[in-house]
Amino acid sequence: MFTLEIDNILERFPFSSDLIDRNMADHLKAIYSNMCCIKPGPDDELRKIWLEISRGNIENFGEFKEFVNEGLVTTHEEFEAMWKEYYPEKTKWYGFATTRYKDELFFYFNSRLIFSIKETENYKANKNNILAETYEFLYWLEQRIEKETNKLKKDPEAYNEYIAKHLSYKKRLGRIKRKDLWTIWDDNETRLDLQLGEIKINKLQELILASKIPGKNFFLPRMTANDFYKYCEICYDANDYFKKSDMALSSTDKYLRMADGRDAGLRNLERDSEQAFYDWYHSGERSGAHPWEICRGGNSTHISLFVSNQDQKWKLVLAGSSAGRVVETVKMAIALYEHNIPFILQQAEEILQMITGNDYIGIVPDFIFPRYCHSFFPEEDKIIDFMNLGLENTKDIVKNAFWYPLEIIECNP
Repeated sequence: MFTLEIDNILERFPFSSDLIDRNMADHLKAIYSNMCCIKPGPDDELRKIWLEISRGNIENFGEFKEFVNEGLVTTHEEFEAMWKEYYPEKTKWYGFATTRYKDELFFYFNSRLIFSIKETENYKANKNNILAETYEFLYWLEQRIEKETNKLKKDPEAYNEYIAKHLSYKKRLGRIKRKDLWTIWDDNETRLDLQLGEIKINKLQELILASKIPGKNFFLPRMTANDFYKYCEICYDANDYFKKSDMALSSTDKYLRMADGRDAGLRNLERDSEQAFYDWYHSGERSGAHPWEICRGGNSTHISLFVSNQDQKWKLVLAGSSAGRVVETVKMAIALYEHNIPFILQQAEEILQMITGNDYIGIVPDFIFPRYCHSFFPEEDKIIDFMNLGLENTKDIVKNAFWYPLEIIECNP
């Protein structure tokens, strides 16, 4: 099998434990048995191995005439360019892993669960609703795993040396300084420092230093719905979200336009009542709601102004460290600071490093979505932004990045 066949099968892979029949279960048990020569990790007997698959010749990519008939290309040069765009390297690497939980075996391909079986279950004979290509892939996988584990058992050191030398950087963990990436991209629009300017960066540094003063008071004397809306308005106006024609909007209206919308009844409170806000805050109505998401966005791309109550005192925490929103967050922080409003900027030091280009961006394998990847990196690296290697400027990024050592694949004693 070549890469295109594998990718096509995986794209429409009909994973379901209901599809497993006796024949498939026997092959999967054989695959698991072959993987058992690998020393497992500490969790659920996790075993991993790498598979290097050839992209084949251009004929394996498809029929030139079919691409022409579909209007995708007009010349063979375009056809070849498309092939190399999809598969720029002569080989493609895939990760395969197995785990066990109680009597159930799990099989992963590029971190995606593709099969699971129970060792004790008596599976039925062949099922007609199973695609032939699923069987074909499974037979190929069994043979390939046997071949790879035999190479590992024969010479573990040579096997790991080959992996370390040839494994695609698109499958590795690395980090690159943001400044270096700015230089490689040579695109001023990505320069967070240029978007903010030196004056605002200096003001950010000033507010961070001020927040470290011993005995610094971060508490607010009171909190009402109107107070919260006014703090939000300061943040909104710092970013010029509203046109001049909208400047007559109240702070409440601005919040309702910009926020997530799931405010748990905040909009219905008596605006200037401290008791109403206190009762609402402690009522439990906020469970599952998003009243503090003052600029809606995705799970990691929204901006929040959290309110908390400690010892009958109120505290504000501003949070929003995604690279796509951090400039907005910094402008909000500066505005709150200049209005002498006590607040805490979450991940302040990391944000300063990001804005000045002195932080590291974590590079994760292409089969991992670059969000919430903190656990892959050492805490001391303070990485809060992530990326895949991608297709552009790859060589320069690889050259300027630091690549973490690969995990050694060991044989069982």
